[in-house]
Amino acid sequence: MWSLRSRAWAGAAGGLLVALLALTACQRYEEGKPPPGAKPAKSPARTPPAAASTPAPESVPAEPPPKPTYSAFHDEEIKAILKLADAGRWEEAEAQARALEAKDPQDSAAKRLLGWVQKQREIQRNRALEDRIREIDAKQSVFNPTVKDLLTESKDRGLPPRKDVRDLVDQIEATPYIPPSYGRTNRVEGMLFDLESQQGAMAKLLQKPISLHLDNTTLNDIIFTIGQTEGINFVADKSLPAFQQKLTIHMERVKLWELLRYIARNLDVQFQVGDDLVWIVDGKDPKRALEETRVYKLRKGFLLPARFGPDEVVQTRVIQNNVQTITEAQKLNAFVNDLAPQTIALERAITNFFGGSKYMLDYERNLIVARGTPEQLEVLETLIKEFDRDLQQVLIEARFVTVSAAAFLRLGVAWETGRTGPTTEQDTSTATALGVLNPAFGIAETFTNILDRPTLTATLSLLDQSGESQTLSAPRLTVINNLPATISDGRTQYYYEEYQVKQQILERRSSSALVPSGKPTKIQSGASLDVLASVGGDGRTIFLALRPRVNSEVKLVPFATITDTDDAGNVVSTFDIKLPEYRTQELATRVAVRSGETVVMGGVLERLQTTYVESVPILGNLPVIGAAFRRRTEVDRPRYLLVFVTATLLTEKGEYLIYDEPVTTPGGGKTPPSAAPSPAP
Repeated sequence: MWSLRSRAWAGAAGGLLVALLALTACQRYEEGKPPPGAKPAKSPARTPPAAASTPAPESVPAEPPPKPTYSAFHDEEIKAILKLADAGRWEEAEAQARALEAKDPQDSAAKRLLGWVQKQREIQRNRALEDRIREIDAKQSVFNPTVKDLLTESKDRGLPPRKDVRDLVDQIEATPYIPPSYGRTNRVEGMLFDLESQQGAMAKLLQKPISLHLDNTTLNDIIFTIGQTEGINFVADKSLPAFQQKLTIHMERVKLWELLRYIARNLDVQFQVGDDLVWIVDGKDPKRALEETRVYKLRKGFLLPARFGPDEVVQTRVIQNNVQTITEAQKLNAFVNDLAPQTIALERAITNFFGGSKYMLDYERNLIVARGTPEQLEVLETLIKEFDRDLQQVLIEARFVTVSAAAFLRLGVAWETGRTGPTTEQDTSTATALGVLNPAFGIAETFTNILDRPTLTATLSLLDQSGESQTLSAPRLTVINNLPATISDGRTQYYYEEYQVKQQILERRSSSALVPSGKPTKIQSGASLDVLASVGGDGRTIFLALRPRVNSEVKLVPFATITDTDDAGNVVSTFDIKLPEYRTQELATRVAVRSGETVVMGGVLERLQTTYVESVPILGNLPVIGAAFRRRTEVDRPRYLLVFVTATLLTEKGEYLIYDEPVTTPGGGKTPPSAAPSPAP
């Protein structure tokens, strides 16, 4: 509740209003009762009412109303309430007026006073609220700034926007930028597409095997006899010469469609199968062929080259003998250089084997629209069924590890690679030597070996426990069958191989400088792996083409220095031509492994030569005699590079796939191999 107080400027007007109300409220009229202390007034003589039929004359004035009478009842309470209202104590005045009205509900003055107090109290409350709002607005107005506001006010500050603009801005800010469905995961059933067209009633009847024995019978009799017997609706032009040809047919349990294909191929007629009819037309007239347009939606889609559009197109126009030839040259940059064909395999197959009139491929929607006869569309459906399959994927895991000579020799003894002595047998189930470069006992300096998963685990554990190994890189990537891939990790540097001489002739001499020209050549340090995986038809064999490479100690060293001198022979400017110098370790090989097996390649030697100087403080730095207090030690540590590459088949769900060996049954047969997900490497 607001505490209301009257203002000084309204005091005089309030007092006058209170006096008037007291005068009118304390003297109130009560019908039939004289005021106390007053003499009873004489009752005026009343004249009998005139008859209804006799109207009153116009000159006789109307009877005046009786004079009101006044009563001083509740005068003290009313004065007290008005005094409170005059003092601005409207809550107390309303409470006493409400109590007075409850005390005498029939008193009209009490009702009048209560209504007035409530109304004036509401008016004063609203007026005080508006005054307070105006005071606060005035303090915050731009036209009544404080010293702080004047010092911190921005120069480009303008007037506040209109209310409709503010409401619109609030609505925009309240609207979420991200829709509520963003990031939500909805699981739906996969869509299934039927690549084969629906067969009608006639097509199903043509697949029914029949037996027929006829000698020297015309085609007309053969066709319509079969139609009546099997319930097939044939429609034909009997004027065709083929209907007068005579055939001898003896067959048992042969599909009727096979017989019609033979007749069509040898008698130049076409059998066009509809839903309820089979039309027989002239095979030499291509316009009579019944063509259909069908839309096929692929399940797996297309494998397109990974490239962007051309940056620029060069168009050449040549006009010769009133013939204009337009040639466009485009340069496409492939961001995945995996030798993906420019034209997909399915499109090449359709071009070579589909005999329909036209077709179209929509790469964005994975659609094929084709038009042709039902027989031609059947060929297209067969092509789509064979090409629209899952692409085989192979997970390639590589590890580049350098080990010391002692650890390298211990690994060689454990693998027994290169051993040719008759006293040791090689376990071909766990290790298979692909090449023996040195028949000496122990390990050869270079080798290529195949490890299964247990042997690989034991090898890596041995390297970790030895403490003499260092992992340079461990990349992983997934490749598509028969598409090459590469992965690298290192630093890239650029250098120029071509320079042009820029000569400037001055007043007394000439200066020349070498300016690089052409595009810079890229050289990369670190480890990289180029791989191509080819999965065999049985799914168990993976043919790998591998080229691991490690470039280290890459630096640009001066190759030649160009010096420019003046007439006096003073050097004016010099320019160094720098070429890269680096150490590279590279292997390239092909190997066949099974899913989950690891190829290990190694033997590339690197010598780490380090010189240590130990000296006695102060004495070791003295001239002449300081050499007696110093000791120089040169350490030559050979290290070998080992590259482990593991190839594992992957399913579309990301599961590791390993095919088991077929089991030979007692009867001599073999059960097909079962595919089981392999454990995570």
